[in-house]
Amino acid sequence: MVKKLALAVLIVAVSGALVWNYQEAVLDFLERGRDAAFDPARRDAARAPSVKKVLYFTGSEKDLLAPYPVEVEIGKNSVDTLRNVLAALIAGPNGEGYAPVIPKGAKLRAAFPGPEGVAYVDFDETLRDSHPGGVWAELMTAYGVAATVIKNFPDLFDRVVLLIGGQEAQSIAGSLAITGPLRVREDLISEGVSAPVAGGSPSTKPNTPVVSGAPATDARQPPASAVGVPSGNLPPVGGAPLPPVGEPQKKADVGGGGGAGCF
Repeated sequence: MVKKLALAVLIVAVSGALVWNYQEAVLDFLERGRDAAFDPARRDAARAPSVKKVLYFTGSEKDLLAPYPVEVEIGKNSVDTLRNVLAALIAGPNGEGYAPVIPKGAKLRAAFPGPEGVAYVDFDETLRDSHPGGVWAELMTAYGVAATVIKNFPDLFDRVVLLIGGQEAQSIAGSLAITGPLRVREDLISEGVSAPVAGGSPSTKPNTPVVSGAPATDARQPPASAVGVPSGNLPPVGGAPLPPVGEPQKKADVGGGGGAGCF
């Protein structure tokens, strides 16, 4: 009888200790949640680490690509951060002064490094099916993606290959031929932003001189003033074609850390 009583007392004591410890853990969790909600310093510390990047949307004032600074979450490596940057580009701009370069509903299927500084960016078929088309709108999409990738990750990439549904895109919506990897087109980028920035500092690289209202281009690129279905002698965009896309190639990580209103 004494043994049974002692065992019962022990069970009660152990159960009480467990309940007390559990209660302490719950109270500590609630207190930390309250501090994170009401104390700015604790709240900021609780957020995932972020990094300042610059997206490129169509600016409504100059109808060119305009830099749009944002903060995105740092991924576990540079490629993860790249995917976060592209997700922000797909989400589109907030406020007035910018227009998206990716049609609503499009999704990023994959983004991965290829050989010799090439980034492969794969969208689903919505990019093609929901795109308004026209040379200018397709230019804004193609080079908006290229500038966003290359300018934010210059140590990793200097060219971008667009894929749609896992296949290298020959065109986005049929008005502009893409023959190979895309580089940054500085003549399609406005010097400043078109609206208050979303965070960080805007890019201030000088723009290529403008002649007769249209950005200057080299002989290999279509004139920036072209809109609608291209004429028969309109040159395609992009560089020399690359070999077929194979398995994503691993690359050393350097740290984790159309026209306006057409969509």
